[in-house]
Amino acid sequence: MRVKPNRTVVRGRVSSIRKESDGWGAQVELQVLQNESPSPEEDFLRPEEGSTMTAFLPDPAELRVGDVVRAAASLNAGPFGGRSVIHSVERLG
Repeated sequence: MRVKPNRTVVRGRVSSIRKESDGWGAQVELQVLQNESPSPEEDFLRPEEGSTMTAFLPDPAELRVGDVVRAAASLNAGPFGGRSVIHSVERLG
């Protein structure tokens, strides 16, 4: 469930990949190089250049620490909390 339609797009360097305890997906930390979100009004995460953004990625198999990527994420939330989720990721370097 999303709070309301939102989308954040960042270019960043993968600084950490921590697999989830149940074996599905991972928490990925990105060192934000640039916020490329197309609409500031729909960017609920608002990561700034130089900050670290942490988000869940369902299938991190293709990523390695040090990769530069473009990631599209959103804030998914409900009455009992929420988390940031990466919906697509593209390796750039």
